[in-house]
Amino acid sequence: MKQNFRQTLRLIKMDMQARSQNEEKPLTAIRVLRYLLKSASTPIVMYRWQVFFYQHHMGFIASLLKLISNIVYTVIIDSDTEIGPGFLIYHSSYIFIGPHVKLGSNCHLVHQNTIMASPYYFADARKEIQGPVIGDGLLMGCGASIVGDIVLGNNVKISINSTVEDSFPDNAVLIGVPARNVSKTDVD
Repeated sequence: MKQNFRQTLRLIKMDMQARSQNEEKPLTAIRVLRYLLKSASTPIVMYRWQVFFYQHHMGFIASLLKLISNIVYTVIIDSDTEIGPGFLIYHSSYIFIGPHVKLGSNCHLVHQNTIMASPYYFADARKEIQGPVIGDGLLMGCGASIVGDIVLGNNVKISINSTVEDSFPDNAVLIGVPARNVSKTDVD
């Protein structure tokens, strides 16, 4: 669904509120300006505007925002990615979110995270590309990756340097390469 100007501003405000809540401080105009000057918030704002311009057939501006985000912040988020409100990046460093990815609300990434469709899909043009579908409340540790046509439930936590290649239910705690679920609900 095409988002309008107001919806884009609303999403940006919700992202800023998530950062403010994470820091346990009230969201003020000064704090919003401070967040916009931080390297971890700016790529998110750029992504929100990138999607707006992409959906309104202003691909050049969307591509320019994506390029600036890549060069300055080393954050690449495809215009075809769907990310819910409350998106938070702790350190904007080497983050890649490819096309056809769907992230729920309140998803948090640390740094050096990758979320993408399986690279094998890109090799065969006859296949329809489908990326990961991720629920609300994702938390990814440093260097964690999610790859393939998989579904992750709500409140999934992924440990540092783990690679998730299979689907997992709500409240999963994923560790390892390939990742396995070590949540207490599965152990009992």
